[in-house]
Amino acid sequence: MTESIYSAVHACLDWARTIEPRPVLDPDSLLFLLTAHMDAGASGPGDWSAADVHGIARTVRAWERVPEGLRETWLTWCDFLVEQGRLLSAESPRGLRAAIAEVDLTPGGPPPEEPADEAALPILDRLGVGENGRPEAVPPIVPAGPVELDAAAHLCRPLTDAARLAEWVGTGRILGSGGTGEDALLECDAQDAAADLGLPPERVPVLFAVARGSGLLRTTYTKVLPGPAARTWLDGEPGAAADAWADALLTMAEPYGVTVFLLLTDLFVHGRARTPAQLATAYGPGVALGDGAPDGHVHQVLEVLAGLGAVDRLADDRFLVTRLGDHFMVRQLRRSGADIVVTPPVAEMDAARVLDLLEEGRPVDTEGLLERWVAARDTESAVLGLFQATSTPGARYRRRRVARLLTALDGSPAPSPRPYAPHPAEHGAL
Repeated sequence: MTESIYSAVHACLDWARTIEPRPVLDPDSLLFLLTAHMDAGASGPGDWSAADVHGIARTVRAWERVPEGLRETWLTWCDFLVEQGRLLSAESPRGLRAAIAEVDLTPGGPPPEEPADEAALPILDRLGVGENGRPEAVPPIVPAGPVELDAAAHLCRPLTDAARLAEWVGTGRILGSGGTGEDALLECDAQDAAADLGLPPERVPVLFAVARGSGLLRTTYTKVLPGPAARTWLDGEPGAAADAWADALLTMAEPYGVTVFLLLTDLFVHGRARTPAQLATAYGPGVALGDGAPDGHVHQVLEVLAGLGAVDRLADDRFLVTRLGDHFMVRQLRRSGADIVVTPPVAEMDAARVLDLLEEGRPVDTEGLLERWVAARDTESAVLGLFQATSTPGARYRRRRVARLLTALDGSPAPSPRPYAPHPAEHGAL
């Protein structure tokens, strides 16, 4: 982390030397801003939001004196991120700069309490990223391959329509302003895009936000430009579509962003199908927005997530996280500092890893795992690997499971490799 901060400071100093007139840039102030920002859980020096600005300001207001030039240095850092395309979040550059320019930095007195979402605290503490976090290990996650994830992401219509809009924008457009001041295409461009792409005009602002959230587009203070994900999407790079989907999910699920994260976190951690009532009970009344019943609100959000591909709707009104939903959670939690273990894909695991996972994995990962692993290789190598992984005296229960599986493959015991022909598991003795 320290290396990335110092590298960012030096890059900003080098950039500032090329600007005339020279902007205010105090290295010590910038070092404080970036260190405090990373200590608060940022994924990198360029991952800034307006909420981060107010969080840093709470720290500054507790000081007796604010260093001269702190705000100006902060603004220079913002300009550097925007001009160099280093702003990692989907925050509006104009909104971020306005937040820095306007936030109260008056020193003196204790900082105000930071509001907390009570419903989120238990799960964040469990993951070790809350204030009182004592991390409980999340079971290893079995991922889908990038090709499978990309195929699922391409079934999400809001994302693919946003990609079409990003392609329509091309090399760049002039940045306009929406009705509430947010970043938007110029009205004339929005109308042309709707006509050219066969979209309802009212969909264009929504898709523009999705394109920005996914990284397919980015904005400066005055322009709309291709985003960091645009090239990999167009090139069809494996995993690019899944990453864009994950980065855009909260935008696509507006206005349910907080509830989306809470529900997916629970489904991800437990890895089993849950009903809306079970999820509402897990979080309490705080999970519902407004005055509605928690169960009804949770069900509504789950239906939205099912439509976006983050969860599957099962029989008896239960919902299960999908591989895309897992992909979103892994990206989000790793950015928050949680330690998430992701296994190799099933086809790349050895037999010992598979047998370990059957004992410690999530139900969504262990269901049919051994059968899928065997199906991914030829029978002889599968049998050999399983016998090798269960050859120790303490593996008697594993041997029984392996024997049952091999018996079920063709309705009769599969032949053992020659070195293991007299193995007790082959004859049902263990």
